Amino acid sequence: MRRNNILIAHAFFDVLGGAEALALMAAKALKESGFDVTIATCTPLNTRRIKELFGVDAGDFRVLTVKVGPSGYVRFLPRGRFSILRRLATYKSFFEGFLSRVNADYDLVMETQSNIPSPADISYIHLPYLTVLTNSLQRRKRVYYWLIKHYINSIRRQARLGRVLTNSTWTAAQVFKAYGVVAQVIYPPVDVEYFSKALSNECREKTIVTVCRFTHEKRVERVVDAAARLRDYTFIIIGSAGEESMSVARRVKERVKELGLSNVDIKVNAPREEVLECFKHAKYYLHPEYAEYFGMSIVEAMAAGLVPIVFRGGGAWYDVVSKVSDLLGYRRIEEVPRIVGRIDGERGLYERLRERSASVSRLFSYSNFRESLLKEVNYVLRIKALVLKA
Repeated sequence: MRRNNILIAHAFFDVLGGAEALALMAAKALKESGFDVTIATCTPLNTRRIKELFGVDAGDFRVLTVKVGPSGYVRFLPRGRFSILRRLATYKSFFEGFLSRVNADYDLVMETQSNIPSPADISYIHLPYLTVLTNSLQRRKRVYYWLIKHYINSIRRQARLGRVLTNSTWTAAQVFKAYGVVAQVIYPPVDVEYFSKALSNECREKTIVTVCRFTHEKRVERVVDAAARLRDYTFIIIGSAGEESMSVARRVKERVKELGLSNVDIKVNAPREEVLECFKHAKYYLHPEYAEYFGMSIVEAMAAGLVPIVFRGGGAWYDVVSKVSDLLGYRRIEEVPRIVGRIDGERGLYERLRERSASVSRLFSYSNFRESLLKEVNYVLRIKALVLKA
């Protein structure tokens, strides 16, 4: 019997974050389930870094490196502040010049990065671009916003709408608001088994860990502001950064110097073994003042026995941390010392929250993700087969 062949389309692996982890874990889950899997990308895969960060051997997959770039006038625009527009233009070329050509060569195509309902059979949307850009650009940079909206709409007009998946119920609401599509929620896979290795260590130090990509929208520097108000705690900020986002990491370091802090340690592109070691000794996990759409690092920390404190918004709050306790959400980073003080001051509260955090983390395991993904993939394959028979 012929095995179904599946293409995972993920245009950029230049910065390794949650979206890249999901693409690789999806490829792994499908290959383990007997499918022939190919990954298509415009950037080479750094197999060593992928192994360090995610524990996935990218050498197990067939990889197609597709040479496309932004077309038209966009290719002449400088990088940096035009990076979003350049990426959207590249997605457009990727879809038109590659996916449309090879679509018929695969039984199913799954696209995992553009955050737009794409020409693929399955589109996994981590955060809808239109919602994010409406909030951040519409008032300040109207021409730039209009250009981005134009590219998004041109991609959508050419797309045959397939199945749309997303990472949380909160994100599903944003997808519906932006695109008028009701997305199916499949929670991203978290390697809770690996990070739970740290759970048995009950000798925790006064340490707070943050794991987050160094990008402008994440507002990582606000964690430094929390460290200035909790000087009896050591703060460890761990983040991945590529060439374009290294300036954000430098800005965070400058903020530490500006405030004269000695209780902040910044680690850029640390392997997951080092992350696990940091988790092993820490009490709390603090996510920046940002409505995270899911937040895999938050669940990893919970599996390792840390009590999470997150911004009271986004999928990270509504779908994850609120299931632990209503106490663990904040509106402004200035509230974090009060939350930590209350937990430290109430006997037995930290231990109860720690136990509950670890329990909730298991809802987002890799095995649960694989089961949910297979259900969706087999459903789409069945529908496509019926179409061919008709």
